[in-house]
Amino acid sequence: MTGEFYLFVENELQRSLPANWQRISADKLLGDEPCKISHAFLANIRGEQKLVNILILPFSLNLDSVQENALLKLRDYILSKSCLLIVINEEAAVKQLGNTGVFISENLQVHSPHFIWMTCYRDKKNQTTFDGSNYESLHLGFASFWDGTLSYMGPKEGFQQLNLEIMRDHCWKCKQEIKTVTGIVFPDRQLDNWDSTEWRYYNGLLSLNQIKGDHAELIRNFVGLLRKNDTAITPVNVKFSHTIQTSYFAASCPYCDSLQGSFYVNDDRIDLLHSLQSRIDGSMTYHSIELNVDQDLINCLYDGCEICDHSIPGGWGRHNLV
Repeated sequence: MTGEFYLFVENELQRSLPANWQRISADKLLGDEPCKISHAFLANIRGEQKLVNILILPFSLNLDSVQENALLKLRDYILSKSCLLIVINEEAAVKQLGNTGVFISENLQVHSPHFIWMTCYRDKKNQTTFDGSNYESLHLGFASFWDGTLSYMGPKEGFQQLNLEIMRDHCWKCKQEIKTVTGIVFPDRQLDNWDSTEWRYYNGLLSLNQIKGDHAELIRNFVGLLRKNDTAITPVNVKFSHTIQTSYFAASCPYCDSLQGSFYVNDDRIDLLHSLQSRIDGSMTYHSIELNVDQDLINCLYDGCEICDHSIPGGWGRHNLV
């Protein structure tokens, strides 16, 4: 594959790549043009050997549906082997995604330690950014990735301990004091007691209405066990909302059975996010629950982000690892 952007990425890669890393020969690179891996090599990143695949998507590329499906299959194959896929695309200007950028954002991107998306902006002299405000040369981004200072921090697929959040509340209808199950959060560490200011959760709350299938059933059963010791905790189930005329997983008042809709719950919850004191005084409590987290659940978590004392952003970034 040739072209100005391909050559630019090649030069930036050469500036950062350690000389002793083994390149994969061109005839063994995955995919078909124009959706073909441009570079692949065996890397040693913080003592761990990884097979890195680099996919370059220039601004001039106009993907059709066949090519989009080919890219999705290529991504899924690479991630299924626990290899790394670095997608590098070109955009004309910051905050102006072209068709390929939109496809990456809406379809190709997954939030995973095995996938990273780096965008080069023409109006920033082809620099890239990892925090949306600081721009740097692509080769510096590569170098940070190789030495491990650019790393993924956040939830991963598989069985893990999450936290069920319960908020001290009042039923909007009968006014009884209740303890509303709001959803689940992904803690940044594991503790014996969660009434502590020592931990944060990634991104934000995954509300009950975002949880479906087996995850919802496991949470429903877990809440049932909690309610044996505290009947003020709201039961959770799939309920019909007359407001939005659809059914979804939600809490209901343990006294009058009224749906505690996501709008009311989130509105009341906002006031408790300004300080970690809500964990100390019992306004918000957390209970460990083990779930088998899949990529869909993780992607749902990244649909939004709470900017508050309780949360930290997850994903790729520069972290002071020791």
